[in-house]
Amino acid sequence: MTAKTASGRGYQLQLGSPGTQAVSIAMFPQQSVIIHLLAQASSCRHASKPAWPRAAMGTALRPSARFAARSFASRGLTVMPECCIPIPPLTDVSVAEQADRLREIAPDVLVGELQAFCDDHASSPQWRAAAQQPHRWLASMADASLDIWAAMQPRWRATAPLFDREVRRVGTAAVRGGMDALLNSLHPRISYADGVLAVAFPHDRCVAIGRRQLVLVPMIALLDRPLVSFERPEVCFVGYPIRPPTPGTPARTDGALALILGPLRAAVLQALRHALTVNELAATVQCAPTTATYHLQQLANVGLITRERCGTSVLVTRTTRGDELVDLLSD
Repeated sequence: MTAKTASGRGYQLQLGSPGTQAVSIAMFPQQSVIIHLLAQASSCRHASKPAWPRAAMGTALRPSARFAARSFASRGLTVMPECCIPIPPLTDVSVAEQADRLREIAPDVLVGELQAFCDDHASSPQWRAAAQQPHRWLASMADASLDIWAAMQPRWRATAPLFDREVRRVGTAAVRGGMDALLNSLHPRISYADGVLAVAFPHDRCVAIGRRQLVLVPMIALLDRPLVSFERPEVCFVGYPIRPPTPGTPARTDGALALILGPLRAAVLQALRHALTVNELAATVQCAPTTATYHLQQLANVGLITRERCGTSVLVTRTTRGDELVDLLSD
């Protein structure tokens, strides 16, 4: 995050149309580990803030890990060396693999990255120890990654259903042409408009994605901030915290669900919080029963609703898959 663009625009990726851009998703816990390091540093800085929950933190960092962890303790830290994530998230990569790679990085690689962003921004005293003892810092970062991961792994496993749902959400957006809406739903600091993916950031830089791949990396995080990089030669990645869906949120005609399914089908699916007859449903979404029947057939074809005759009426119910899609794509 080092070059300049127009003032106040933040960190930008010229993405073009996401419908023509390859976007994938990876389970990549090293990003969550780094966010947890930042959260730990934050809880240590502010005595008024609660310490990490025992269930999330588990055991403390070993002494050898604290040397690197201190680099993350600066208030408002916005830039860190790319080698904190030595293996790019093109596919799922374990924390153990990342730790092994950290130990193998040449010290001058770390020093070069530190010089690159410190020269462009203000001096970064929190990284001084890393610049002076890069070999020790890299080994310490590997230890810190493993220690944090040991503490957070049970929570990661417990969050597996949310990760599965996020994979389905990204896949649905890619297939249904709603990737622009999905990119705008990742995090309050991330926005997409007119072919540009922007991240709120105190320094300005704009880069083109070129032939690189955009990878989305959902994280579990005690600190609500994204972790992104548009600098690597082979991949641009966006890490963002995932949250449980808020129940009972209505669909909007400009929302993600409507962009994926179309406004009327989105309204139909959202209205089916409980079983309704076709006539009741048509009245709810304000369309003719014949129009409702047509759209219900399309929703039934993809397994989102079921229909059952009950006397002279047809009762419509949302399927489990339909419930999940509403949760995934409702704003």
